[in-house]
Amino acid sequence: MDATIIYRYDLGMKAQSKARITITLRNDLLPRLDNFIDGENIRNRSHAIEFILNQQLGVGIERAVILAGADHNNVVHALTRIRKRATIEYTFELLKKFGIRDIIIVIDRYGDELRSFVGDGSQWGVHAQFAQDGESIGTAHALLAVKSQLKSSFMVIYSDTLVNLNLGDMVEHHEQNNLNATVALTYRRSPEERYGVARMEGNKVLEYSEKPGKEGKHGLVNAGVYIFEPNIFDYISNDTQSIEKEVLPQLAEQKQLTGYPFQGKWFDIARDNDRKAAENEWR
Repeated sequence: MDATIIYRYDLGMKAQSKARITITLRNDLLPRLDNFIDGENIRNRSHAIEFILNQQLGVGIERAVILAGADHNNVVHALTRIRKRATIEYTFELLKKFGIRDIIIVIDRYGDELRSFVGDGSQWGVHAQFAQDGESIGTAHALLAVKSQLKSSFMVIYSDTLVNLNLGDMVEHHEQNNLNATVALTYRRSPEERYGVARMEGNKVLEYSEKPGKEGKHGLVNAGVYIFEPNIFDYISNDTQSIEKEVLPQLAEQKQLTGYPFQGKWFDIARDNDRKAAENEWR
């Protein structure tokens, strides 16, 4: 026998609501569909079907930028090993899972080993190209190095971010809110030590503070994943250094920043405690 699922599916990429349709599936497919449900990024059968469609059809964004400069100790965390694999391999797999295969990797003068490791990205089923940020003075300046190649909505991921995130949902959230930028947010206790903290009202970020000091013991913090419109470069000049310290606060002040809270696993690989936790918890 077949099973019938009533499914709300977004029939238009820019649609603000979802249409109700009926899908009939073979009963033997239902357990396989249920295997996609993880309770975090995929919560039910309808969500699972949407996830599969996103994999096959794409999420409406075709290009991602990975910011892969070295840290203050000259460590390139894109090559940091978690469970015997480089962090950037997991980033490639996440992007590919949602149909994003065109990837620009911005490196600095310490990026030769990463360039050699990745090559053209074909080993992971993506198309990777490299851009050089010669001055290496911050995340915004690094993004400016590839401005000419970003003419439509695009994603940005930090190379020291290891994350389990439903990019399809994040893109939908971005499109529905119709603002210049979306930042992925996750909950963390004692965020004042390292992370940028967002104060939200509804879907909008009203205030964004990078490492705000001991103002709170918990909060929604920047997970290092963004969706930007091309006009983000209206906020970035040759003198702009940091997305976190300069661009995001300005976007929040102008009510052009939306936050996408998520519950999936997230690790900051540049942090020792997170790196150790990822070795035990990442799957």
